[in-house]
Amino acid sequence: MDMAIDVATHSPARRSWLGTVETARWVVPAIFALAIVLRLALMLLMPQQPMSDGLWYIDRAHDMARGLGFQEQGRPTAFWPVGYPAALAASMIAAGPSLLGPMALNLAAAAAILALMLRFGALLGIGPLGRRIAALLYAVYPAHIAYTGQTFAETLSTALVMAAFVVMVAGRARLWALAGAGLLFGAATLMRAQIMFFPIGALIAMALCFSDFGWRGLLRAVLPVHLALAAVVLPWSIRNTIEMGAFIPVSTNGGIALYYGANDRATGDWYEWERTPIWDATGVGIPYREHVYRQVELDQRFKALAKDWIVHHPGRWAALGLRKVLFVWRKDSDGLWGVDSSYPGLGPAFTIAQVVNHLYYIGVLLFGFAGLAVAVPSLWRGGRARQGRRPILLLGCMPAFVTLTAFAFTGQVRYHYPAMPFLILAAGWMVARLLKQNEGEQL
Repeated sequence: MDMAIDVATHSPARRSWLGTVETARWVVPAIFALAIVLRLALMLLMPQQPMSDGLWYIDRAHDMARGLGFQEQGRPTAFWPVGYPAALAASMIAAGPSLLGPMALNLAAAAAILALMLRFGALLGIGPLGRRIAALLYAVYPAHIAYTGQTFAETLSTALVMAAFVVMVAGRARLWALAGAGLLFGAATLMRAQIMFFPIGALIAMALCFSDFGWRGLLRAVLPVHLALAAVVLPWSIRNTIEMGAFIPVSTNGGIALYYGANDRATGDWYEWERTPIWDATGVGIPYREHVYRQVELDQRFKALAKDWIVHHPGRWAALGLRKVLFVWRKDSDGLWGVDSSYPGLGPAFTIAQVVNHLYYIGVLLFGFAGLAVAVPSLWRGGRARQGRRPILLLGCMPAFVTLTAFAFTGQVRYHYPAMPFLILAAGWMVARLLKQNEGEQL
């Protein structure tokens, strides 16, 4: 896809290395190969054991693959979203009960993210050089290489969100394409419940960034996108109502997640409290050992406690929200959790890997946010060149969404995962711009 665009729209390759990167046919396949080989090598040489959320997902997936449904301890559950365990179960049905299916699924999702980055960059007017630099940055991104080897939902859910956004931007003038985007957003919502709130913000950003879309396009797109999203999510909501005895759109962990960031002990980050006396001291009145079969009641009570705390401590909650925002962007170590857990004896080698990844992450943030900052003035300044930068601002939608989500809930580091492919695209655009300016060219 990207190769066809590159060959069709550019003059013969310059003799410089920059020209080779920008126009050579072999560059994009080589980047895909590099991305897949690095992830596959980690999976084969250092296979990770499921842990934390990933262990819960894989246990539920085993039950679903055996025809037991989405359940825990023999009871129907909706504690976490069903989408990723269902996808894992499908991979197990296809490839057997081992981790082969889940790892193949994650590998395919990582390749999809790479392809979607190239396509999205083209839709936003990022040239081949910027797209290819971004693709290379993603291919060698240490944390996301490590994530692919763990049964966390981040890789697949991010691929679905990106696919939905790409379809919505590419098909913004066609109702069927908008409905298709809504279906994809619905599938992503069943993996990450908060995604249901992302499309409206993205549509508003599209109205600001595309002159051929505008506010009329926004009004025309709202219904097909959200009706299609609801068509995917509502059957699961009905199942929850029947099985759990209450209307639960996606999952029952929303109240607990809100309480994490709105109570007297809240730090802005996750803290271990489920299996400690702190749980009983919250006043919820439900022992942790009963959290599975009383999860709906837990959700409601924690949600009420959190809302009451926010109402009575608005200043503290706002200050805590700013702390959460800092936390969600402060580092990028969570992707390496699985490696550390599976191989605790790595010692200095693991420390070096953490440092390298963190420096890499800082570089992506610096160039990515710089790229967005360069594009911001295009919102109010005239000129064809400046207006052509407006679509670049769509790359800020997911970082903004992640930031707002952290403000409301908690600033756990892994929550910034879905923003990183977009920031990497912005970083690729910025790096390409600087390189071309250095060569005396205009981007």
